[in-house]
Amino acid sequence: MSETATNREAIREALADSDLFGALAEEELDRLLAFGRRVRYPAGKVIFQKGDPGDSLMVVLSGRIKIGTLSAEGREAVLSFIEPCRSFGEVALLDGKPRSADATAVTAVELFVLRRADVMTFIERHPGIALRIIGMLCAKLRRTTEMVEDHVLLQMEARTARALLRLAAEYGRPCADGVRIELRLSQRELGGIVGLARENVNRQLAAWRGRGLLSIERGTITLRDLERLRGIAADD
Repeated sequence: MSETATNREAIREALADSDLFGALAEEELDRLLAFGRRVRYPAGKVIFQKGDPGDSLMVVLSGRIKIGTLSAEGREAVLSFIEPCRSFGEVALLDGKPRSADATAVTAVELFVLRRADVMTFIERHPGIALRIIGMLCAKLRRTTEMVEDHVLLQMEARTARALLRLAAEYGRPCADGVRIELRLSQRELGGIVGLARENVNRQLAAWRGRGLLSIERGTITLRDLERLRGIAADD
C-alpha cells in the first residue's frame, strides 16, 4: 500500500470512529475524504481565535485541542478538550458567524479539515449528519450551562468537585484505585475549567489528597472516593 493510500486509510478509520461521521458507509466516507485536507500543527499553536471566520469544521486525527476563551481581565476559561476522533468548529460552521472561542493545540496535532461550503453540500446529501451535529451542540450547550451555573451558584469545594466529576465522566477510566482521568492538565488549565485561580485549585486538591479522596501522579488525577466527591458536589 502506498504512503498516500496508507494516509487515506488512517483518515478513513479516524472518521469512521468519530462522533460526527461514524454512521457513514465506507463509500460515503470516501466521498467525504475528497472534500477535506489533512493539516498538522505543533504544540502551543493557535488553530483559530474567537472572532475568526467560521469557515471550517475539523476532526482530530491525533493529539489534543483545547477550546477556551479569555475574560476581559485576561483570565482563561477552559470550555473543553477535543481528543482524537472528535470534531470541533461546528457552531460557527453552521451559522457562518465568527468563532465563539479559541482553539489551541495542547500537543502536536493532526487534523482533518473540511470547508464550510463542502460540509453544507455534504449535509444536503446526508441529512442524518445534521441531526448528529444538533445532538452534539445540545450536549455542549448543557455542559456550558452547567459550568456557568457552577461558577455563579457554588462555593469552591462544590465547584471543584463537580468539575472533576465531569472530567471523570468524559475522560475517566476505571483503575484499581478508582477512576483515573486520562487527561493531563496543568493546574492553570484545571483552574480555567473550574473558574478559580490556580492557587485555590492547588489548595483544594492538596486538601482532598490528604483526606484520600484523590491522588495525583505526573499530572494525572485519580478519583479514589467518588461517593464522597459526589456528596461535596451536591453541597451548594
